[in-house]
Amino acid sequence: MILRILINGGDREKFLPIASTRPVAEIRAGAFTFRERLQILFPDSKISVEAPRQVAEAYTSRTGGLANTLPPGEDPILIVKPNFVFGPSFKRIVESAKPGSVFLSNGIAMAAYGVFDDVPQKFAFPGFTEIDIHIDEIPAIWDLVNLNGGIIESDFSQFFEASIDGAVHPAAMIYKPDALSIEQGAEVCAGAVLDARTGPIIVRSGTVVRPGAVIEGPCYIGPDCRIVSGWIRPACSFGPGCRVGGEIESSIFQAYSNKYHEGFVGHSYIGEWVNLGALTTTSDLKNNYGEIRVDFGSGQISTGRIKVGSFIGDHSKTGIGTILNSGTYFGVSVNHYGTGLPPKHVPDFSWGGADGYVEYDIEKALATAKTVMSRRGLEMLREEEDLFRHIHALER
Repeated sequence: MILRILINGGDREKFLPIASTRPVAEIRAGAFTFRERLQILFPDSKISVEAPRQVAEAYTSRTGGLANTLPPGEDPILIVKPNFVFGPSFKRIVESAKPGSVFLSNGIAMAAYGVFDDVPQKFAFPGFTEIDIHIDEIPAIWDLVNLNGGIIESDFSQFFEASIDGAVHPAAMIYKPDALSIEQGAEVCAGAVLDARTGPIIVRSGTVVRPGAVIEGPCYIGPDCRIVSGWIRPACSFGPGCRVGGEIESSIFQAYSNKYHEGFVGHSYIGEWVNLGALTTTSDLKNNYGEIRVDFGSGQISTGRIKVGSFIGDHSKTGIGTILNSGTYFGVSVNHYGTGLPPKHVPDFSWGGADGYVEYDIEKALATAKTVMSRRGLEMLREEEDLFRHIHALER
């Protein structure tokens, strides 16, 4: 079935700081971003995403993807919210539906199929035939890190085949090989441990799992990653180009971020081009096992959860020995150093530590970001620099 698909902008505020620099549709969940999963389900369909103008321009320049417009052509249109984990069952129902249908999960409209002359200003479709189908919704970023293990398991069962096609050293320890997908071009070195008894493990091409690293499923490791050491506990996802070690649990790294050294990261979402200094540790549980609240800049928000770590925006850095409280928020391009707990909300482009922050000069921040990207063979594009400057200006 060929469609024109528009992914609605979603509730960006609940997915900050990761949504500060990308459409919600491009946030990683399980083995894929929300957009990638839809593209796999409808491989010949054109997809457009909604996002604020500066974010959309940076996204289009980097990926070539459409933004803020209906895809061209005459094919039927499917409009979806980004924060639902769609699968083959959804595809089958869409294929059997008639134009003028709206799909609901637990009474919440999540998609609509019909004829539209322009991008709807509100996600409302009066007069459409309602079709009920249960699809898991991800209400907010703290829910995403808590649900990530189940999403990986679902992705493995629906989109991957169990196979070991990469180079696995005979001295590597493998538990439950029928729950592994190791692509050709991946390497698992002698002394590494892959334990899929607690869930499947997916290792994409170009990734190397170094000696001594222990990985427990469910786990997704994207292309060209390096698992250099440590204990990767269940429910972790790593996008392309990450370098990780130490202890990590129930966390997502968007792409190109580094955590080489010891230290614990749990129930956290780490953006792109982040560097976590040695011994950086996140708390994800209060001593009294109480509900964790977060502050995204507009006051405390209830998460309804007792396991919530940190949310760290693109291009942020932590110095050695950094300790982060449960529910800590670092915006885009934060440079934190020194001892002591930082506040639970650190705005974009902050430079300093627990004793206080000053403005991170935009030209210095840009110079560092460009240097970091060049080390992976990438150049910051003009539209990405414009977005960087726009976010900086919003904080002033």
